[in-house]
Amino acid sequence: MHRKTGNAQAHHRTTSREGSSETVHVSARRGVTSAGQHDAHSETVLSRQELQNRNVRQLTDIVRVAPNLTIQPSFGSAALNFALRGVGLMDFTQNNTPSVMPYVDGIAYPVSIMTTGILFDMDDVSVAPGASGFTHGQPTTGGEINFHTGDPTQQFHAGLTEDIASYGRNRVEGFVSGPLSKSVAYRIAGQSLTGGGFQHNAQGTGYGNSNIGALRGKLRWTIDDTSRLDIGGHWTTDQSESSSGHNLYNSYGVPVTNDIYQTAWGLDPRFAKIIGINPNNTKPREDNLFWGANIRYTKEFSWARLWSQSAYEMVDEHELTNQTNSVKSYGNMFRNNQTNVFSQEVKLESRDPKARFHWETGLYYSRSRMAQSFWYDSSDRPGTTPLNETAYRQNQQNFNQYVQLSYRILPKLTLIGAINHDSDDRQMLNLTSTNVNLNTGLATSQTNFGSAGALTNQFGGRVGAQYQITPNIMGYAIFSKGFKPGGFSANITQNANQLRPFKPESVLTYEGGFKSMLFNRRLRFNAAGFYYDYRDQQILGSILVPPYGVLGGYVNAPRSYIYGAEFDMEAHPFHGLVLTQNFGYQNGVFTQFQSLNRSATTAQFASTGVWSPIYTNYNGYNMGLANLTLSGAAVYSWNVFADYRMSFDVDYNYRGAQTQPQHIGDGGIYRAPAYFLLNSFLTFAAPKQHWSLTVYGQNLADRRYWLSGGTQATFYGVIPGLPRFVGAKINVTY
Repeated sequence: MHRKTGNAQAHHRTTSREGSSETVHVSARRGVTSAGQHDAHSETVLSRQELQNRNVRQLTDIVRVAPNLTIQPSFGSAALNFALRGVGLMDFTQNNTPSVMPYVDGIAYPVSIMTTGILFDMDDVSVAPGASGFTHGQPTTGGEINFHTGDPTQQFHAGLTEDIASYGRNRVEGFVSGPLSKSVAYRIAGQSLTGGGFQHNAQGTGYGNSNIGALRGKLRWTIDDTSRLDIGGHWTTDQSESSSGHNLYNSYGVPVTNDIYQTAWGLDPRFAKIIGINPNNTKPREDNLFWGANIRYTKEFSWARLWSQSAYEMVDEHELTNQTNSVKSYGNMFRNNQTNVFSQEVKLESRDPKARFHWETGLYYSRSRMAQSFWYDSSDRPGTTPLNETAYRQNQQNFNQYVQLSYRILPKLTLIGAINHDSDDRQMLNLTSTNVNLNTGLATSQTNFGSAGALTNQFGGRVGAQYQITPNIMGYAIFSKGFKPGGFSANITQNANQLRPFKPESVLTYEGGFKSMLFNRRLRFNAAGFYYDYRDQQILGSILVPPYGVLGGYVNAPRSYIYGAEFDMEAHPFHGLVLTQNFGYQNGVFTQFQSLNRSATTAQFASTGVWSPIYTNYNGYNMGLANLTLSGAAVYSWNVFADYRMSFDVDYNYRGAQTQPQHIGDGGIYRAPAYFLLNSFLTFAAPKQHWSLTVYGQNLADRRYWLSGGTQATFYGVIPGLPRFVGAKINVTY
């Protein structure tokens, strides 16, 4: 793993890996890589081999190897929320722009559930903190995560991996790649992921099995020496059991146990009939389909490179969740989400990397059309409307224009400048709240709250400098302003105030650092420090909606700040041994923020039976970020006989305690405890015969920890992390 200190926006990859070997085995590198060591940008990069070594099998595994990164399941949903350096939005309604944007082969995925099932046949994954949108894509405040999938090759390659682990988890992944003609190459890859459910209910019935299938295809036509056409498509189906939590607290007398892997579920047959699902299967579950297609044209001129990319992505989501993790209907939700996103980008950039002056400019456009409905069954909760449906459509379009320039004014000094302008227009259309009789399925009342709009027009930019102190040591400083549009809460709407859009957010970022390669490339040490001046920070806070109680809703914190530091090290002390270490520290404080106090409000209801809001001034309160993130690995490889190779790894990761966003200032059970995980693998490889066998263990000490938490009314639950998993995998390539 290597980390390029700064922001990775300028490192939007367009290169191919034609002719490279696809064999996956562990081998020691001769010295640290120099890629990115002369760039004033920050990026943690995990290569194909490193993804295999660290057993990154699902997206939440990436937090084990990247500093100051948070990836949390949206409570009760397959959707994920991303945060970098404390900047991130928990978008439980899935209708707002993420603060950290995922990209797959340069295509933005603005609805986070789109990332389901993508983590296979990856060339690399990169994590880039900081304001984005200056060299490609859509502006955000927190950064981006780039997933680069395997490209077609001009020589035939094929591979198959079978991975079997604890709790019946079975993953099969394969690819076929090669030429169709002298100018046309293809690649087809797929995966199947089943089992792995480590949760259970009080009766011992297992829960949490995955059932995901995915296919991806690429076609590359090299038209001539200066132009190329790439066509891609993908399809994913998810029939898994939904992410489910464990109750830590409730005020309804539902029993709470100390077993973090115990959960509960239940489904009213009347509710099942109304929403049209099988009442005999009461487990929360997914029934989702994702597909997309894209086309990219690249043209090389003597003076510049032009590329154009068009993409269409589709989400068809049907998700049943039990948000109170209980047998009774205190909070069962069924979500229907049909969303399509079309994006178009055109970019022109100078070609000569050795030139003193480099420039890049482009236009990015995206348009989304969304139709969502939320069915919410709380029929066993006293004093509420038993069944409610909130339905709406949302139209959104985004247009970003950007320019970045760099000029080497002295042999060792380069100045950098960039500017972008983003316009985001979104409308919440025809939002309707309907109360339904559970026995008849007929509406008892209906309120149409009409439509609402939110328009954002903002400029962003950055200036910076980098200085090559010696051929192997570079220092840099960057100042930037990033922004992200506002949006809407759309959750069990009962009054018009809930339709008010929350405001855009912006971040002024100050960052400086250095990169170094020492001792004849046996040691790489990079470090960075940062300070974020946050304006109108978007937070999943709390709003009071009687008779349902305190629900999640988005609010703005007018002023806050975040500061921290990061470093990474890779050392090759002697042949065969590679040592890596990552360090991340972050801390955030609100300086101007007043919001509903969820704990005090629900405690008052528990004692009086009346919902009445209690507000708290959070000026000076800590954000409760995971202050410290650490990860490291030691890998030793040695030859066995003439044609075989063994590799042994021990790696760890530590994550500090973290408070969930809805519970700032609450502390207590709402703060996820710190945890330390130890992992290992042993690989026996036959490079000349193109196969390898690996046995591995994750969370060897079997630590109990949780990834995220969530609240519905007076229920509070947490999503547990993986227990000890022991497995074996065999990889064969041709």
